[in-house]
Amino acid sequence: MLSIYSNETHLASRGEAVPHADLQIDNWVYEIKTACAGFGTDDDKLSNVLATKTASERYLISARYPELQRVSLLSEMKSEVSGSYGKLLQLLAQPLEEAEALILRDATKGAGTNEKLIYPVLGGRTAEELLILKKAYFKTFAEDMAVVLAGDLGGDLKVFVQAILNINPPAYDPEIHTQAKAVEVAEVIYKAGEGKWGTDESAFCNALCSIPPAFLSSVNAAYIAKHGNSLERAIEKEFGGKAEDALLYHVGMILHPIETIAAQFEKTMKGMGTDEYSLSAALVRYQHLLPQVKQAYKDKYGTSLRDRIYGETSGNYRKVLLAIVEQAN
Repeated sequence: MLSIYSNETHLASRGEAVPHADLQIDNWVYEIKTACAGFGTDDDKLSNVLATKTASERYLISARYPELQRVSLLSEMKSEVSGSYGKLLQLLAQPLEEAEALILRDATKGAGTNEKLIYPVLGGRTAEELLILKKAYFKTFAEDMAVVLAGDLGGDLKVFVQAILNINPPAYDPEIHTQAKAVEVAEVIYKAGEGKWGTDESAFCNALCSIPPAFLSSVNAAYIAKHGNSLERAIEKEFGGKAEDALLYHVGMILHPIETIAAQFEKTMKGMGTDEYSLSAALVRYQHLLPQVKQAYKDKYGTSLRDRIYGETSGNYRKVLLAIVEQAN
């Protein structure tokens, strides 16, 4: 299972010191401040500083910025830029766990819930990073993330999200997670779904989310051997709408993450109009995986991710997106 957060985030979550007073970091802070100073914003300079940095570097910049400028980098971005361009820079201006907390907050505030923003953040995550995210959400918004999501979601998607947030899968143990165990777990899932008249969504989701990620491929193979189709096909048959999308994303991020991420990029740009927030979220969250994702995207869709984004976006927003993509080699 892939980790999303930077090494600095994981160190901080364990209470370890993360030094961020560094001459290079300070220079980047001053570059950003200079780009925001005076009348109007130097968008090219601002974009270049943030778009060309890794998640680790941006973590350090965001930690150092308020020490030197007496204002958070996020607040600076909120006051300087707006629209999809501004939101993208806001996501880049924070440690990734705080950016994800903001994504979930934006998805649940106002009239209606943007479910398309929620399940990619939660699906296929390690228990350690979900805990970091919960803490970041509470620290930022003084609310329990699970309670907020439970209040905004409904139906099968709510059932699945609650399973993700409430179930902590056991560590993979080859002495416990044997072939026989894989067959047993596959049968539990089958009996909750395809083998039952009417799906028991709660039992299905709980069983799926209780599987150690390293064991899921064995369970999937056992399911195929016994029932002739994969877990993903079972999900397609038993669920619909956003719940189906969410379960498929969760399983895909464990079994074939790079291809799943490539498909997520395409989904944000497919059809009438581009879902710019989802595109921004995917690019920021999966920046460190872009070299592999770009190749997978080209293999599947016959065009480069860079060219696809170019054709779907414009202005300063496009410039930042392309800078991130082109930097990833």
